[in-house]
Amino acid sequence: MGSHRPPFYLGTDIDGVFLNAEQLFVRSENLNDLLGRVTYTDALFHILTGSLPSDEQRELFDIVLVAFHGGFGLLPPTTLVPRLVAGTGVSTAQALAAGYLASGPYHVGAVEQAMSLYSQILETFHKQFGETPRTAGELEQFAHQWVAEIIDRGETIPGYGHPLLRKDPRPTRIRRILCDKETESAYLDVYDGVVRCASEKKGVAPNVDGITGAILLTLGFRPEHGTGLFLLARTAAMLAHVIEEQTDMPYQTQKRFMILPVALPRLFNANFKRLAKFFNRLRDNKSYQTLQTIITGNAKSSFVEREKDDQSLINESKRRRIDKQINEELNQFAQPQSEPRDQFATIAKPESSSSSDQDNPPKDDALNVTPHCSPELLAGAAFLLSTSLGQLKSVTNDSDAGESTPQSRAEELLRSALKLVEEAAVLKPDGINDGQCEPP
Repeated sequence: MGSHRPPFYLGTDIDGVFLNAEQLFVRSENLNDLLGRVTYTDALFHILTGSLPSDEQRELFDIVLVAFHGGFGLLPPTTLVPRLVAGTGVSTAQALAAGYLASGPYHVGAVEQAMSLYSQILETFHKQFGETPRTAGELEQFAHQWVAEIIDRGETIPGYGHPLLRKDPRPTRIRRILCDKETESAYLDVYDGVVRCASEKKGVAPNVDGITGAILLTLGFRPEHGTGLFLLARTAAMLAHVIEEQTDMPYQTQKRFMILPVALPRLFNANFKRLAKFFNRLRDNKSYQTLQTIITGNAKSSFVEREKDDQSLINESKRRRIDKQINEELNQFAQPQSEPRDQFATIAKPESSSSSDQDNPPKDDALNVTPHCSPELLAGAAFLLSTSLGQLKSVTNDSDAGESTPQSRAEELLRSALKLVEEAAVLKPDGINDGQCEPP
């Protein structure tokens, strides 16, 4: 509705009703106009941000909500606690409320902390280097160094590691989907840097909070949205568990846990912190992993192969993006010429040349450096050509000598280009000694 609300409007900028009409408004949109026209994902995005999502934004938002919505049995507190409470005979609302209260910084709240970390890294980068990274991968490397300092201080990284899984399978799959969609953002660059640092220094992989936090920031959400959106999506699993506990297997969850002190008193009173360390060492043992692969059969093998394929595509996508940025930077040096001549030099005749010189021009064209061709650029071009020529020589076989091969033709072209650059340097010797181009 904006700051100018119509008369008799009972509501806020988010939503409200008119006192004198049967109308419900959400972000200046009549609710009846939204019904049948938008999906729930659209409506959710709309009420939180004030605008309907684009097709790409809707797809990304759906990815986040689907990644959050499953409860995964009795292990997470947001599904265990509602089931336990539902077994006492309370209402569905009370059981759901218990699940919400079971969320905290170690469960559910980590996505908000991860979003705060990414935001802080990007904000600091912009203050130091400006809005746009100067080179490919600069932002990712900055995030890597930032998190390395956090790890060196002994602090934990929110959104990384998992209490049960050695590696959460969701982040790699989601990152693969983002690469397929060619989705890019500064927050994803930060995420990639944090992932690389956590893997190198701690051997820890991201969990679902780590990747979804980067996506939510890309969509324009604030860190304060993180916990609420997680609970919003997880409510689906909470409700399903509560209904199952109330109908299909009432009181069964509590019976399962109540039998532990009676049947296994030592295990119930054991040092679970020590047991967790033992379990982690066992889980990472090569022999145990081999035995687990044999028992699980093709399911484990297919998952490993799929994860390798996903990671391979992610790496290839990042390489293509870096190559693309490098090419764009190189193309900035190329200026449009009035004639189809070499970019580094154009044909020109000296102003003081005599008529005889004009009647008998030299066989080799004289080169006049264009104004945008600085000595540093010439030196860089010479260095690049010389390096390429040396690499080409290293891969050329001796048996090809004397034959017209693609390598020999490429070597001839490189030598010709290098000669042009050196001749251009002779005519503009400022900063370049004796007509020789040295690397800057």
